[in-house]
Amino acid sequence: MFSTARILPAVVSITLVSGLFSAATAAPPSVNYLNPAGGQVGQKVEVSVDKTLGTAPVSVWTSTPGLTVTIPEKPEKGKEKQFTVQVDAAARPGLYWLRFHNAEGASEIRPFLVGTLPEQAEAEPNEDMEHAQKCELPVTINGVLAKSGDVDIYQVKLKRGQTLIAAQTANEQLGSPMDGLLQILNHRGTVLEQMEDTLWYDPRIVFTAPEDGTYYVRTFAFPADPNSTIRFAGAASYIYRLTLTTGPFVDHSLPLAWHPSSTEPVALEGWNLPDDLKTLTPVVTESKEQALLSHPQLGNWLTIPLSTTPVALESKESQADKGQLLTLPATVTGKIAEPKEIDVYRFAAKKGDKLTFKVDTHMLGYPLDAYIKLFDANGKLLKEVDDPRRNYYDVQLDYGIPADGEYRLEVTDRFQNGGYRYVYLLSIQPTEADFSLQTTEEQYTLTAGDKPLEIEVTVNRQSPRFNDDIEISVAGLPAGVTCEPVVSRLKEKTEKSVKLKLEAKADVVFQGPLEIKGVSLKDKTKVHAPTAVIKGISPKRNTDRPKPDLELPYLWLTIKKK
Repeated sequence: MFSTARILPAVVSITLVSGLFSAATAAPPSVNYLNPAGGQVGQKVEVSVDKTLGTAPVSVWTSTPGLTVTIPEKPEKGKEKQFTVQVDAAARPGLYWLRFHNAEGASEIRPFLVGTLPEQAEAEPNEDMEHAQKCELPVTINGVLAKSGDVDIYQVKLKRGQTLIAAQTANEQLGSPMDGLLQILNHRGTVLEQMEDTLWYDPRIVFTAPEDGTYYVRTFAFPADPNSTIRFAGAASYIYRLTLTTGPFVDHSLPLAWHPSSTEPVALEGWNLPDDLKTLTPVVTESKEQALLSHPQLGNWLTIPLSTTPVALESKESQADKGQLLTLPATVTGKIAEPKEIDVYRFAAKKGDKLTFKVDTHMLGYPLDAYIKLFDANGKLLKEVDDPRRNYYDVQLDYGIPADGEYRLEVTDRFQNGGYRYVYLLSIQPTEADFSLQTTEEQYTLTAGDKPLEIEVTVNRQSPRFNDDIEISVAGLPAGVTCEPVVSRLKEKTEKSVKLKLEAKADVVFQGPLEIKGVSLKDKTKVHAPTAVIKGISPKRNTDRPKPDLELPYLWLTIKKK
């Protein structure tokens, strides 16, 4: 359903520190997290790393243009871990990825968020109401729950009837190993609202002030990977961004996906939205797989997937017994707005048609636990699907149509829940075999003139099994570096994985993106780049409904002298 265009990262090389270091002190950059982990469009921000920027000279790669990164040539004492990020005035709000690299190697990739609101740094002490940090709305606060038991409190003034959105970003986009919790308190310290999980482990509260006055936003956390402790958790890695605003804020769009040929804007669903922000035209991102919804007035931004077919909206007919008529292939956005609600769709199909029914919601960040039932024209239940496989909670069903006729599909929540955020994206498409690739690491180092570097690429031939031969190769290598393409063939040793062998002549030095691609030799429009699990910021989450580890297609190669 979604496009599969190759993501082409942008490379930004910045001239940084120069100096002489002995081989004994030479070290690659090592970065677990950035603090602060974001900045405002058009502003400059001072950022620190937790470990080291490595031996000079150092350069920085970013996934998308819009950031200018500078490290002082002669940093002040005590500021050796600091650098500046100038966010361009024309930069798009959103998630950027940074990687630091020098002659010795590269850091793991790390996130940096660009927002639209003024920013403020957390100022300790702010652990109780007496010392609560005063904030002027709207604002995005960059904070850290730095030690065990840490609590941060912020003070805001509200008028009766004003709606405050308090939204924390930590675990989901920044990889902080925290399960954050937000509370709204009145001036007496009474907890008026509390929220733990909204976007997976990141909380959001929408609070309407019952009267004029001073209110307090309190945040603390538990470990994302639960342990035996019952105290509030904290560590230097518990980085968060807390947005507080009484201005426009978006939760989802209708439809939930966008077809690039569409000339129609999408409707925005959220809070405090003025009439001129009830609709917005998406902008296709650099990845060519998503579209961005952002506006200077919005307190946040939203990315939605691109669809290969136009996206319809659920109509009132979906609530009728007969159901809403769809013409296949179809993609439709719906909402289980009330508990026990069932949305019904009907469509015509022919015997032998192989169809894929897919409902996306959990991976988009919404709470619906999708559950579908497929019936024939006589009302006979043909198939029902909840969770198709372990640790995957969005529905997918591949089904062969047994006879010509009209069919009926029901969509509901597994536990009969419903509400404002219970939105979903349903697609019914001809079943199409495809494949995906994955590497075990997200960065590799090859010593020039030494033994070859072997990179294992796992081939996932998706159901129904993808039978074509797949040529896997590396592009963009410098002169003096070779890597022969390898073909993955069904029923051979290369069916499930291949090994690429890179060799470099003794005088080659290189730092840059590792551009591996797999191409079907039968259908050359099927091209995929491998992803890799990003380590160090995606803690294992041993919960009933975990979100899969974060995977990105931004691989990296270092070629260093022997």
